[in-house]
Amino acid sequence: MMKDATNKEPASLLSLGEQQFVSERKEGIRNSLQSLGMHINADSVPHIALLGSGGGQRAAVALLGSLQQMGQDDLLDTLLYMGGVSGSGWAMASLYTDPQWSTNTAAALARLTQPGPEVDDIMAWLKVRSEQEDFSLSDLWGSLLSSSIMKQMDRTRLSDEAKRQTTNPYPVYSALEQKCYLDGQTKGKWFELTPHESGFTELNHFTPTSLLGQRPSDSGASEGEKGVEGGKEEVMEVMGVEEEVMEVMEVEVSGMDMVTLQGIIGSAMADEQKMLAHLPDWLKNILDIHSSPSEGAVDSQERKTKVDAWMEKVLKPMREGLLALPDGPVKDVVSWVVLKLLPLITEWKWGTTANFIYHSPDEFIPECLRSTENLQLVDAGLFLNSPYPPFLGARRDVDLIISLDFSLGQSLESLTLARDYAVEVGKPFPVIDDTVLEEMDWPRDFYVFPGGRSAPTIVYMPLFNQRNCRDAAEVKSKMAEYTTVQMPYNQKKIAGLLKIAMDNMKNNKNKLMLEMHSAAVRKQERRS
Repeated sequence: MMKDATNKEPASLLSLGEQQFVSERKEGIRNSLQSLGMHINADSVPHIALLGSGGGQRAAVALLGSLQQMGQDDLLDTLLYMGGVSGSGWAMASLYTDPQWSTNTAAALARLTQPGPEVDDIMAWLKVRSEQEDFSLSDLWGSLLSSSIMKQMDRTRLSDEAKRQTTNPYPVYSALEQKCYLDGQTKGKWFELTPHESGFTELNHFTPTSLLGQRPSDSGASEGEKGVEGGKEEVMEVMGVEEEVMEVMEVEVSGMDMVTLQGIIGSAMADEQKMLAHLPDWLKNILDIHSSPSEGAVDSQERKTKVDAWMEKVLKPMREGLLALPDGPVKDVVSWVVLKLLPLITEWKWGTTANFIYHSPDEFIPECLRSTENLQLVDAGLFLNSPYPPFLGARRDVDLIISLDFSLGQSLESLTLARDYAVEVGKPFPVIDDTVLEEMDWPRDFYVFPGGRSAPTIVYMPLFNQRNCRDAAEVKSKMAEYTTVQMPYNQKKIAGLLKIAMDNMKNNKNKLMLEMHSAAVRKQERRS
């Protein structure tokens, strides 16, 4: 059952679980700030969010390096929230495997250069997952990302974090609902996932994360009575029922694990047009797919028709060949590829998740959501490569955003896109002087865009900048060296990138502390 928070006061838009986390975490943040020489009143503890951009493996490694340095500089415990898109989200999902990761960031760093999981372990996970009706290419992609880059196959569920203490910042992951994004819908496209609730940021419609992806059971449970793991209190809160009723309902245990999550938030390949643009000519010729002369884009229906026809030619003899194979491991693997994997490729379905607002009577919900049984959750970086949306406005009341930009595109681009998005949805955002955009090709290492009584201050820190690159040409060279389109980084490349990210944080420690103090002062002024 979804929670409609559109008519509630901002303070109550958060789940009870997140509200409780915030209250408890702020006590530790106050102590941390005081240890840094800032005397903060209990009612003026600033809400500080660290945002990591997309950027594939480059972003994942650089975020880990940034957090390692923040830990060494005693700044990590000042963070209330952490948000990630794409590659930064991979790193976050890997970190939160450890309930105490903020006290030992070195463990996650060490894992980057260790051997990954065994192939048998990966296949075992895929075979179990493929038996579920929402199995998609995101699951395959997530297993590859987790095993080859983050070097783990973490079965921990996102909702498990709801049961943990407040040692770490509160994680907020971001995705896009693909259909609404392609339809041009503003309020139906940004989707956030937290330990307690997941849903549409601008619609204020959420479901317990422990129920995300679950469908009504055959026993007659309603939409909201879907499976739960470790989130009983959240389900009771959202559904408005007592514990005795929950026991009668016999809610099934389930939930999205971190492998699937990584596949969803890192699924940039779900963008069909971009993928087809990068196909080699020989494969386009085989599939007989060509761009339209007017738009330079491949018509999706044309693609589907031709790929389906080609795949049927391939699949038919493969299915017949299966019958001739003797029973055993080889037949099992080939059978899985033919019957489970190849059909997904023809459909090109990513992030399939049961739609918890399917057939909703709420007229404010876009038709692209009400009329479809499944959501298609994909990489939010396809629209905005830094996760600003969940941290704008009164709902989380963020005072200071520290935005780490590891993306491949032009520096400062995500800022201007976020500014335009904020205008579109009517949320406060700092003024971005367009003259600063002249520095896109060779940016400074630290920018401050002051907020106000309602807009957060934004600290913007690009990975490659005037401090670590001699000129714009070297920025471009570094981007090419650490491009996302390559095999997993070797140990030397990981060490080099970690140093760059750590130096960026170390060089700006005092500036960050100054902005944290300023955020506390503004908070106090608003309270008075």
